[in-house]
Amino acid sequence: MMKTLRLDNEQAENAFRAIADDYTVVAPKRCAGRGRFSDTDLTTYETVESLGEIEFSAKTYFSAKSVLLPIREVMFSFNRGEAEEVRTSMPPTIVFLRACDIHALAVLDAMFLEHGGREDCYYARRRENMICFLLECPGPFDECFCVSMGTSRTKDYAVFIRPEAEGYAAEIMDDRFERYFPFGDRAHVAPRFSEEDPIPVALPRHVEASLFADASWKEYSQRCIACGRCNTSCPTCTCFTVQDIPAADDRDSPTRQRIWSSCQVKDFSLLAGNHDFRLAHGDKMRYRVLHKITDFAKTFGLPMCVGCGRCDIVCPEYISMRKCIETINTICRRGAEVG
Repeated sequence: MMKTLRLDNEQAENAFRAIADDYTVVAPKRCAGRGRFSDTDLTTYETVESLGEIEFSAKTYFSAKSVLLPIREVMFSFNRGEAEEVRTSMPPTIVFLRACDIHALAVLDAMFLEHGGREDCYYARRRENMICFLLECPGPFDECFCVSMGTSRTKDYAVFIRPEAEGYAAEIMDDRFERYFPFGDRAHVAPRFSEEDPIPVALPRHVEASLFADASWKEYSQRCIACGRCNTSCPTCTCFTVQDIPAADDRDSPTRQRIWSSCQVKDFSLLAGNHDFRLAHGDKMRYRVLHKITDFAKTFGLPMCVGCGRCDIVCPEYISMRKCIETINTICRRGAEVG
């Protein structure tokens, strides 16, 4: 049964400390001096131990997907020619997420729990121990287009917490967490969600064949430097490579590791015989954008992009996902007119 409360600062911190005793809590945290530019801060996902550490208002440059999909993960080790699975486990973990990032979990679940009819055991073990707390978005950030993508609202969360002038407001949706909130005043509390994008985006209904050879993609060949930051910041990019890592010394065992990769970097599409079917950066960009907005949806029924705008923020060449989608719409309209 849903419970909504207003709590003073002491009550809220007491509730949070009790929760943190039972769960690992991961949330946006402002890290002083770690920003992209001199004397700037970085807001990123870190383990927190108090409500006061959580950055409720700023946007993180990178998503929280590493909680479920570590940047580097040991899959199994080799001992005298035998492979032994490394059964990694994650303690019960709460992650504070905005609505778009909660929608991103559906994409990750589709890739690692549904795709091919088999579960990825490494992902599944972490996912079953993850619980979502909601961070609201009272208004859109400049780069967001979550309303256009249908990811601005959600009900898939256990608890919602909002800082207010004299304390916090809380909405407890999951019965497991009611016992942590024995105090506070009953009140009407509901999260606020973004209602309108700064710049609305319309997804193409049909992709014309002329799109693939259109000269517009050459612009991205000139601008994109293939750094892969768009992929690493994205909450739904899942590409990885698997590498065998030799032992550092006689006390260690060789391991096979799963490591994040990127469809934008050199050699990602390299095949046997030194054949690379996607050399130009513009071709890589076209692949990424189409996979996000059309190809994934054909298989799973939902777009892969959630409109968080992080790729726009971190791109050193200021390439915009919104602009890429506009480019596709322009090409498709042009193709339809010719046809």
